Order: sequence, then structure tokens, then C-alpha cells
Amino acid sequence: MASDGCQPVEWAGRGGFSYLLHKPESRAGESYRTAGHAHGQEAEAEAEPSGSGRDRTGTWNGPAPRGYLAEPMHAQDESRAQADKAVNDPPHVLLPGGTKMPLLGLGTYKLQSAEAVKQALDLGYRHIDCATIYGNEKTVGEGLKDFIAEGRRDELFIVSKVWQDAHRPEALRKSVQQSIADLGCGRLDLCLVHWPEAWLPGTEETDTEVTLQQTWQAMEALVDDGLATHIGVSNFSLRQIEELLSYARHKPVVNQVELHPLLAQRKLVGSCLRKGVHSVAYSPLGHTGQGSEVLGHPVVAEVAAEAGKSPAQVLLKWNVQRGVAVIPKAGSEPHLRENIEGLFSWRLTWDQKAKLDALDQGKHFVNNSWHTWEDPEEGGAAKPSVVLQH
Repeated sequence: MASDGCQPVEWAGRGGFSYLLHKPESRAGESYRTAGHAHGQEAEAEAEPSGSGRDRTGTWNGPAPRGYLAEPMHAQDESRAQADKAVNDPPHVLLPGGTKMPLLGLGTYKLQSAEAVKQALDLGYRHIDCATIYGNEKTVGEGLKDFIAEGRRDELFIVSKVWQDAHRPEALRKSVQQSIADLGCGRLDLCLVHWPEAWLPGTEETDTEVTLQQTWQAMEALVDDGLATHIGVSNFSLRQIEELLSYARHKPVVNQVELHPLLAQRKLVGSCLRKGVHSVAYSPLGHTGQGSEVLGHPVVAEVAAEAGKSPAQVLLKWNVQRGVAVIPKAGSEPHLRENIEGLFSWRLTWDQKAKLDALDQGKHFVNNSWHTWEDPEEGGAAKPSVVLQH
């Protein structure tokens, strides 16, 4: 659809839209195409910075659909114009209360070295993503220890997640308190419900005695008592987010999900953002053992060559440029450096983004026998094509 600002519209330049209320006055018969050209300077003046979280489309901060332009710009001309323009995009998005969530974080799944955390901090990483199920929060805490001891705790954005066997209120609080102790951070900046499924304590059996609403009330109590500044979820569908928002007193500020060009989840990302729920991408480079399908994709390589960047940098930018935070895993200093250096000083062109967009096939690399991914069209506004079928 053209409304996401990524694909050209078919009606471009076909004449006026005199019946539209917002048609510019005193411009009889004017089309969107010519109006866009005439008001280009005004539009540029009103543009908001990438990553501000106030993008009108909820998906891409960047050029308007091609059909809006008076004259098409060739890819080489666009790349050259973009290269000549200084870029200094915000490295964070704002959460309620003015909290800054860095758009680049360190994923700690399978991380085994405290030294890797120290190296990440030295390179400028401030968003540290953890989870109880990773079993390494003491190791991460050891890596954070000296930084926090220097009185720099407020520079960090520390995240942890509650596992499925701790959905009952008492177990949930105990789990979070243990995470805070292991990480040595005093409080969590963000606490997430890791998956929507609830298991009996210490088992992998479905817990039918606790509801998601009860779990969420326990999460809200974390905010009330200062154990977490913000709360959110992970691996939730749009329908589940909407259900949660219907009774939430403290609203979720984040939904952490798998996001990369083969799994764009555009409706989920855009609809959640318009509801005040930011998306955070795990596995932004693909997934261990299968990552070459994304990281090694020929189209990704083509875009990387055009942009003069590495495939990993291109994939991270693809998410960051649409206001989605990324938490790639990296255990070595070269990879840590590659992921962060210059991430906010360049942009993908419209054509480069469109090439990556075309790869979307709704493919999850993270799958579990106990979880069924919902139909991505569940929740939000239905597609016009679906509405017209009835």
C-alpha cells in the first residue's frame, strides 16, 4: 500500500482531486503531484527528524511516495544528493516521561563474557537487552559493574524479561527482583513479558489459573513500586496488544519482536506506533544457523555495495530508519564496532529501501512448538480488499 511511504502510488499525476477537503485553495484542478512540487519548501521545513517517533506513516521516516514528486529522481542522482547531505539522526526514541531509548542495543542472548559488555560500553552502547531465560544476567552485571560504580547508571537503558513460568504475580515480582540483583542496576528501565503464554511455575505446562490481565497488573505494580520505569511485552500480536491496551493502567511502551526484511511486519509496527507502542527488533540480522538467508541475501549485498556499507550495517539501518530499535547479538569487538559506527550519519535511499522491502515474505526464524504465530491481519484496520469481500 502507498500509505506507508515506501511504494509509489498508481494515481500519481492523474489530475486534480477537487472533491478532497484538504485540496490546496486557489489551485483549481491541482493534483497531488504538482501540489507537492509547489509546496516542497514548506514540506521540507515542517519535516521532523528521523527517529522522532512522530512519523505520520508509522513505518518509514523518509521520502514521500514517488508519485508525490513532480519529477522522478534517478537512483544515482538520489544517492549522490543524499551522500552530499549531512545526516545527524537522533540515536534514540522518546518514551513517556522523556526517557530516551537508544535505537541500537546490545543483545545478550548466549553472551558468555563480561568483557564483551565492557567493550560495548566503551564503544558507546547504552541499551542492554537481557532476559532471565538467557541465564547470564550475573555475567552481564559483572560487565556493567564498573560503569555503574562510576556513577553512570543513568546513562544506561537496561531491559529484562519475565519468563513464562513466572506469570503469576508473586513469581513475577520475585523474578524481576532477582534480575535487578544479578544485573546490579537498582531498577529496570524496561521490563517485558517475554511471551504471551503462561506456564506453571518451574514447568513447561500451561498455567490456566493466571490470566494475562493478572500478569499485567503485577507488571504495573513494578512501575508503582519503582522496580521498573517502563513495562512492555515481547512476541505479542497486534490483536493481543489491542486487548492489553483495553485494560492497561500503565500502557506497554514496547513490543519486542523478530524484524528483518524477510519479516517486515509492517502492519504490526505501524499500528503499534500509532498506539504509542514502539517496536524493538530482535534477530535483525537473521537467526543463528539461518542468518545467511538474510545477511547473505544477494539483494542485501547489492544494497550494501551501493551504499558503501556492510550487509549488517544495511540490515540494521533498514529497521532504525523506520524508527525501530535493534538489539543485534555481537560478542567480538570488530562486530560490536561494525554495528554502531556511523549508524546515524547516513540513510538508505528510497530505491534501496524499496529493494529491501520487496524481500518481505512473512518468514519467522524464531519458532517454538508451544507458540502459534497469529494471522498478521488480526487486529487493527482490515485491508480494503478483505472488507470488500463481504
